[in-house]
Amino acid sequence: MRGFPVGSQKSFGFASLVPIGLISFALTRVWMTLAINLHITIGPSADAVAAIQALVTITIVARFLTDAVLVALGSRISSLASHATVVAAVPIALSFGTLFVTCAANGWIDSFALLAIGAVFCGVGIEAFWLLWSELFVKMDFDAVKTIILAKIGIDAVCALALNSIPFDVAFVMLIVVPLICLAGYRLAWSLRRSESASGQAKPWRNISLRQFAPIGIGVMLLCFGFNFSQSGFQDALSGIDNSYTLGIWVSILGRFVTFAVMAVALKFMKDYHFEVLFRASILIAAIGFLSLILPFEGRFACFCVAVIVASFIAENAITLLTVYAAKHATNSPVQILAWGQLALRAGGLCGVIAGNAIALTMSAGVHEEVLPYLVSLEVLLLTFAAMYFIREQSVNKFLWEVVPESSDEESSDAAAPYTTAQLAGSYGLTQREQEVLGLLLKGRSIPYIKETLYISTNTAKTHVRHIYQKMGIHERQELITLANTFRGK
Repeated sequence: MRGFPVGSQKSFGFASLVPIGLISFALTRVWMTLAINLHITIGPSADAVAAIQALVTITIVARFLTDAVLVALGSRISSLASHATVVAAVPIALSFGTLFVTCAANGWIDSFALLAIGAVFCGVGIEAFWLLWSELFVKMDFDAVKTIILAKIGIDAVCALALNSIPFDVAFVMLIVVPLICLAGYRLAWSLRRSESASGQAKPWRNISLRQFAPIGIGVMLLCFGFNFSQSGFQDALSGIDNSYTLGIWVSILGRFVTFAVMAVALKFMKDYHFEVLFRASILIAAIGFLSLILPFEGRFACFCVAVIVASFIAENAITLLTVYAAKHATNSPVQILAWGQLALRAGGLCGVIAGNAIALTMSAGVHEEVLPYLVSLEVLLLTFAAMYFIREQSVNKFLWEVVPESSDEESSDAAAPYTTAQLAGSYGLTQREQEVLGLLLKGRSIPYIKETLYISTNTAKTHVRHIYQKMGIHERQELITLANTFRGK
């Protein structure tokens, strides 16, 4: 694992936290897999479809409201984990939510109110657990975070396959117990993290605002809207009830394995923390899935379902990695930044589920070839719009790499960047042109922007950046930011 050569940055708790993170963090997704498979065993009846649609919708609403509350209160909450009551309440909410939902969905207690209350508990518990783990990631070495995220996807896939055919009673007991195991693993990981010596990494970024996150957030909302709209609407309307339940389990399992493979490749080749690579992979896979629907071959619907699952998982993990990385360096509360990312996901998901359910209710269970091209065209248009305007390298760079500290004195703030650039250029023997490129890099500018601003070719711009990194003895932009912050402090 490549670390930072500047300062005394170490792999923060890597050896002790990763094994615990792989097991405990993955269990939160295993819990969701078990819950979905358990409720699918109710059977492909009209009542089952209505119950699961209500369960999914209420759960997403609860997750959305949880994130909205944390965004609103984020400036006042520095850490969720510091509140013991919150940490203890999360597994309790998951366990009781599972108990209520299972009793209501299986007819043991015929009460829609019990189903709704259980769905709310599950939604709040899932979202809070996700944010607790993300908050723990903020204090860890980022390469360790990527390893845990990738391993979580792999463990999720293996568990989904292994637990697919377990007896009903065993699955029910596991759903009650798994949240408690998650809590035990989280508390142990948190205590080990606190026992490690702090890395002392500086935070050069200014206070990130919701307005700065908005371009990326709107793009993520568009993606999530399309994914959830297709899963809740297309699947029920185009495949029929019987096929959707039979196909859904195995497609979900296959989608998890494909997600692991795609994420492993993407994270391996993702250079300089270019998170837009993950978003683009998500968009490309989703577009392939939607286009496969209009091609005349057997199994097109299965390809579509797998593509949408993979694309949605990649987008979800991409926004998690993006917000964790931003929270590591921003000066405002990590809880608020992490909640922004999840709020964008849940807002898009909620709109998509509502629209998808409306489509499913207005169409019969058969295949409707006459409306299919129009729905697919709408989805591809949304994906194209998100790809071209919102999920761009420049949008991500502008959000991530703006390192000039915020100041009440605009003149001192404006003067900080060139002063630091001159310091770095003089210390490392940069040429005049390299100093100009360095100044743009420190302002978060991309290679295309540098090319247009300095009237040079793309290859020339890349060559200047490579020479700057070589002279400074660094390998990526975050190391440059850390180094610039060190000089600014001096």
